[in-house]
Amino acid sequence: MQGRSTFALRDDPAKPATWRALGEDFAGFTLGTFDSTSDTLTLKRGENTLRLQIKEGKITGVRIELAGALTLGATEKFHVTRATLVLDQENVFPLRDGFIWRITPSVLPDGNLRYVLAIDRTLPDGKLERISAPRITALRGQPFSLKVGELEFSFSPTSP
Repeated sequence: MQGRSTFALRDDPAKPATWRALGEDFAGFTLGTFDSTSDTLTLKRGENTLRLQIKEGKITGVRIELAGALTLGATEKFHVTRATLVLDQENVFPLRDGFIWRITPSVLPDGNLRYVLAIDRTLPDGKLERISAPRITALRGQPFSLKVGELEFSFSPTSP
């Protein structure tokens, strides 16, 4: 999102990923910088530096990149400068104060894309409340948007 990049990281394949922003700690490392050109995240621990890079060969053809905005209520607008989505998998993005945006893209037989979206909120007792769960079908490579009351999505693919 604009001004803030977050990353889903895990150090054990049996555990779920946790979200961390630049400057935060993860598994004894501090998230240093992210180079969006090379998709490289730099982690630091003392004098040691670790560079993590998304391997294009493993994800070519099964991802979609989007940019756009998500509006919750009259004043809560989140600008997404780049979200990389994996096809046929739920992609989860924390927004703020327990709000979570979930999006699952899939390719339909006719080549169009279906986006299953959900906005959830974590309640004080830890339970999730589903705020909205629209499904949108869009032409491949074309923008899509939806407005229902004070909830609005507006995204454009930045990759095929």
